Parts: sequence; C-alpha cells; structure tokens
Amino acid sequence: MRRHARARILAGAVGLAVLVGIATSPAVQMTDAAFTDSEYAAGSFTASTLASPVVTSCTVTSFLGTFTGFTISWTSPYLKAQQRFSINNVVVDNTNVTQSGSGPYTYTSTISSGLLNTLLGSLLGSTNAVKVETVYSGTSWVSPAATRSLSVGGLLGLGGNNTCT
Repeated sequence: MRRHARARILAGAVGLAVLVGIATSPAVQMTDAAFTDSEYAAGSFTASTLASPVVTSCTVTSFLGTFTGFTISWTSPYLKAQQRFSINNVVVDNTNVTQSGSGPYTYTSTISSGLLNTLLGSLLGSTNAVKVETVYSGTSWVSPAATRSLSVGGLLGLGGNNTCT
C-alpha cells in the first residue's frame, strides 16, 4: 500500500507543479499579423493571333477543255515553314510552294493534274476545297483559312467548266 500512496503523492506533486507553471506563465501577447490582404493587382492583355494569308490569284490550266492543273498565289507575313496549303484537307508538301519577297512574302504553287491524282485520286467532275493557312510550329495555333473552290470538269470539259473561285 505504501507504493500506491507514494505514486499518489508523486502524481499530486506533478499536477500541482503543472498548475503553478500555468498560473505563473506570461499572458499570450496580441499580434497584428493577418492571413488576408485587401490589396490586388489589375492589368489588361490582348491575345496574339496569326494573320490569315491572302489569296491573290487562283487560275486553272486546261487543254482542249480537259483540266491540266492550277496555280494559286497568296501573300503572308510569315515564312514558308509556317504556310500550310491543302486540297480537300490533304496537305500539299511545301516543296511544291515557292517563296519570294522579304515580308510580306508572296507564295506560289502550281499543281498539275498528275500531282492532284497522286494526292487525291481522280478529280474529274468534282469540286474541291483549296485552303491556305498559317500555322505556329509546335502549337495548335492556326490562322483563319483563305479558301478557294477548285472545280474540275470531265474529259474535254463535258462535266462542266474548270474553275478556281
């Protein structure tokens, strides 16, 4: 029983020491610190856009009314590597495009009926979407397209006129 009495006395002494420590400790000091701030910043910005190419001409060549090819020309402030020329959403390789000028640049591409047949198959009696866009490499940025409609008549022009409008 002595052991229990000693443990009680020790527990009481520890409890009394804690109470004395709390009673003699200094009061909590007030602080001016806060975790909110009413200041803010404002500004304006404008998103960058790519300028659309401008088609300056689109002409069709024919022999005895049969489509033999077409030539398209356009201007753009961007270099050749940023030009995307497509027919019916099939991209024409830029090796078929020539660049001249020093900005804005002038681009020309002459596409023969043989190359068109290779790219798209037979075009006789069809209307095809011709599109020129500017792209920003490594991103999904694409300018609004400059478009033309290429109509290819049948043999000897029997399926309609050959036009690029």
